[in-house]
Amino acid sequence: MFPSKSTVPIRVGLRAHRCWLVLVFALATVSARADTVTLKDGTVLDGDIRAEDDATLSIYLEFAGGTITETRQINKTDIAKVVRLTPDQRVAWQAKRDYEALEKYRLNPNSSYRLNDYDETIRNVFRKFLAQHPGSVYESNITERITEWVTERNLVAAGKMKFHGQWLPAAEGARLAERERGQQLLQQSRWLISQGRHETAIQQLQKVLSLSSQPDLVLQARTLLASAFQQAITSLDRQRQQLEADVSSAQRRVDRAQQAVNAAEASLRPAAGIGQSLGRPAPVGSPHQVLGANAQSFVQDEASVNNARNDLANEEGYLDQAKNQLDGVVQKLVAIQSQASTVETRWGIALGNANSGTANTRPIAASPTSPSAANSPDVLVGLIAWVRNNWVFMVAGGLVLLFLLSRFVKG
Repeated sequence: MFPSKSTVPIRVGLRAHRCWLVLVFALATVSARADTVTLKDGTVLDGDIRAEDDATLSIYLEFAGGTITETRQINKTDIAKVVRLTPDQRVAWQAKRDYEALEKYRLNPNSSYRLNDYDETIRNVFRKFLAQHPGSVYESNITERITEWVTERNLVAAGKMKFHGQWLPAAEGARLAERERGQQLLQQSRWLISQGRHETAIQQLQKVLSLSSQPDLVLQARTLLASAFQQAITSLDRQRQQLEADVSSAQRRVDRAQQAVNAAEASLRPAAGIGQSLGRPAPVGSPHQVLGANAQSFVQDEASVNNARNDLANEEGYLDQAKNQLDGVVQKLVAIQSQASTVETRWGIALGNANSGTANTRPIAASPTSPSAANSPDVLVGLIAWVRNNWVFMVAGGLVLLFLLSRFVKG
């Protein structure tokens, strides 16, 4: 039987008064919060002295309500004063700490818990405290809290459910809670769609589809889901088209950069022999001595080749980046189209052309071998070096060939 409305304020007032007296008495009996170490610089440390020797002292400290802990070792030469708890004070201090840790275990004024939650809290929290601290000043308070939890637990066991502070039959409360959750999911999904976060909205809306007892919410979710899929696919397809254009543009820039490299290398070839004449004197009358006058031009041509190769490397890097981005968008597009097909089959939702393959999901073809692979700097340098080292034999061979031709013509 529930108490009458007229007696509730009186009981609540008496209970609050008793709790206040218990807390005041506890604070009075546990005046020392813990072992206290006062340093010579005025710092006061309240904690638990865990170890000590002739030179040092270790104290366990807690900060931010126990969320941050530290064991600090202090030189005794830095300590001005140490106040230790007596055994009785330490027992009271530990009880106070454990009681404060129970503050998070409060009944929810708006909703009830699962039956197992009540049983575990009563057994593993409140009764455990009473067993660890028999006869403590908090015993009556903990006993009253156990009574409150048991009372509410019995209501849940009898088929009741607390919804917004009102006890209802469990089936009705579950239906109202499910409807509230579905409305929240729909509201969140509308906001996500407006922010372009279609994939997250799709996940939320599929949760609403499972609420079979809320047909009106399911109908709204089906409409929003079709819209979310369509917008997601349209957005990804637009990104794909833009990235394909970026890839094409980047490929053209690579081609132009390769042409620039080829032109710069072609300008460098006539002066290839200058490299041997730089830094040391050439024999009198040798071609190196003649070309030595154009050494500055050779250096400039070589710098042009290096600059052209750097530009080519940068453009190839941009091309690779664009291709990677395009691959990522295509993969997302294929995945969401597959998801749309699955949702359409499972829930019987007509998604229109959301999964009709409007996007071009062809794989990105491998780029053709760059001209730079055939005219790589290593091949060019090797060719120049071979000509430079064998030009004498080439000239001699040419003279022999001319001699034979002339004899053939005369004959």
